[in-house]
Amino acid sequence: MKISPLEIRSQPLKKNLMGGYDAREVDAFREMAAMALEESAKEIDSLEEKLRNTAARLGGLIENETTLKDAITTAQRIMDDIRANARKEAELLIAEARVHGDEIVRQAQKRAQELGQDIYRLKHQRLELESSLKSILDYHTSKLLIDEVDSKRGDENADKVRYLPK
Repeated sequence: MKISPLEIRSQPLKKNLMGGYDAREVDAFREMAAMALEESAKEIDSLEEKLRNTAARLGGLIENETTLKDAITTAQRIMDDIRANARKEAELLIAEARVHGDEIVRQAQKRAQELGQDIYRLKHQRLELESSLKSILDYHTSKLLIDEVDSKRGDENADKVRYLPK
């Protein structure tokens, strides 16, 4: 039963012959006010219980929110660390690739220099060989010419010897 403060204040009570209020009406009104007060107290208790439950639930939700924020922050930090590590690893791989590439270029340049030296040496050997062969050919050509001249003289002398009277 709900009773408002205005109803309590405006409740008309009958007066008895002695100028006081009728005891039955006062008792009935008191009972009605007590019931209203009891009902209000129960409602207050119920609302306080709901408030405690809501506060506890809110505390749990705040704790969950804090946990989620911490998890998100941790995940973000881990992600940043992974990115930084990946970046460092990529930089390291690039540096290693550059070193390896530089080594390959250095070896190729060294090999090119060696091949250039080999080509120069082989050209020099070829010139020496050509010169030696030319000298040998010149020697044998002149020897053949001398032998041919000697052979012709020998043939001429042999012809002269054949035609000599006996």
